[in-house]
Amino acid sequence: MEPMENFDPEINRIHTLECLKRLMIHYDEDDACHCRQGEFVALYVLYNVDSDDAIITSLQLKDTLVYEMHYRSVT
Repeated sequence: MEPMENFDPEINRIHTLECLKRLMIHYDEDDACHCRQGEFVALYVLYNVDSDDAIITSLQLKDTLVYEMHYRSVT
């Protein structure tokens, strides 16, 4: 295990954003709704709250995904 002083929050942030972006691309290429897609889209938007791309991504969510996210949050 690496010592905590070797942790670089900027590298961690960049890697997290790259992974989330790849996941968003995968979701765009696949028409199916995935089990935790809503949560990952929400994380992507929160990490990129100042980005037009993230806002557009959230506005283009499939209606079924939006319904599933709302249903899970109220139950």
